[in-house]
Amino acid sequence: MNRITVAVDQRDETGKGPARRLRAAGQIPAIFYGRKSDPIKLAVNEHEFKKLLEQAGSNPLFDLQIGGTINRSALLKERQVRPTDGKMLHLDFQEILMDELVEVTVPLEFEGKAIGVEKGGDFLIVTRELRVSCLTGNIPEKIVVDVSSLELGHSIHVGEITLPEGVTPDMEAGVALASVTTPKKEGEEAAAEEPEKAE
Repeated sequence: MNRITVAVDQRDETGKGPARRLRAAGQIPAIFYGRKSDPIKLAVNEHEFKKLLEQAGSNPLFDLQIGGTINRSALLKERQVRPTDGKMLHLDFQEILMDELVEVTVPLEFEGKAIGVEKGGDFLIVTRELRVSCLTGNIPEKIVVDVSSLELGHSIHVGEITLPEGVTPDMEAGVALASVTTPKKEGEEAAAEEPEKAE
C-alpha cells in the first residue's frame, strides 16, 4: 500500500460560514477521529491533496502532519464531493494503529477470458469492489480475480477467489462477483420482443 505524508492545519472555527470561507481560500474542511483522543478539526489544501490522491492508488495510508507538531496515521474514511464540479467539500480521517485490523473496500480486477464467453455467453460484472479485513500494512491496492474457467450460466463467488495472505473477506462466501449469462435462443428472443395480444 502507498503511504503519503500530508501537511495539514488545525482549525478552531466550525459551522457553515467558516467552512465556506475555507473553501473559498482553496482549503477543505476536514476532521481527524482519534482512537483514544478527541476529534481534531483540520484544514487541508485542496490543490495539493488532489495531486496526492492522483498518485495514491486505492486505500492509501496518510501520515498527517498537523500544524507541524502532531503526527498521526490515518485512512480516508469519507470524502464529500460536489457532483457538479468535483470540488471536495469535506474529508473524514480515521486514525489507524498498525497492529489492529481494519475494514476497507478494495477494487477488483477481472483477468482472463471466460470459457463461457468463447461459447457465446456474455460476461457480466456484478460488483467491482470487495470489502475485506486485514492489518493496515496488508491492505492490497487491488484483488485480481481469474475468470478464465467460468462456464456458461456460472458465477464466481467471494468464497471461490484467492486473497492475499492476511486478508479475509467481510462479505458472505456466496455473494456473486461476476457471471457468464447464457445467450437467448432465437425463438426466445422473438417471444420476448413480440407484444402480447389482447384476447
